[in-house]
Amino acid sequence: MKIAVAVVWLWGLVSFFVAPESTVSSAGRLVFGFLVVAHAVECVVFLPRLRAAEGPLGPHLLQTFLFGIVHVRGLEPARS
Repeated sequence: MKIAVAVVWLWGLVSFFVAPESTVSSAGRLVFGFLVVAHAVECVVFLPRLRAAEGPLGPHLLQTFLFGIVHVRGLEPARS
């Protein structure tokens, strides 16, 4: 599933380097903007769960920003 999300990110990123009047370019930029906003919100919403997960917070935030709920669903809480 993370591969599918990465492909969508890549499409959005590549859309900035193709002809601006292209429909694919416009849609890609829109999707890219949506991903940035949606995944930034997910980082904030899931911050308590990310803090409770095993491992350092930084990599969890990065993966949540890149993959969103796909990463968060795979987290297990830290063991006490």
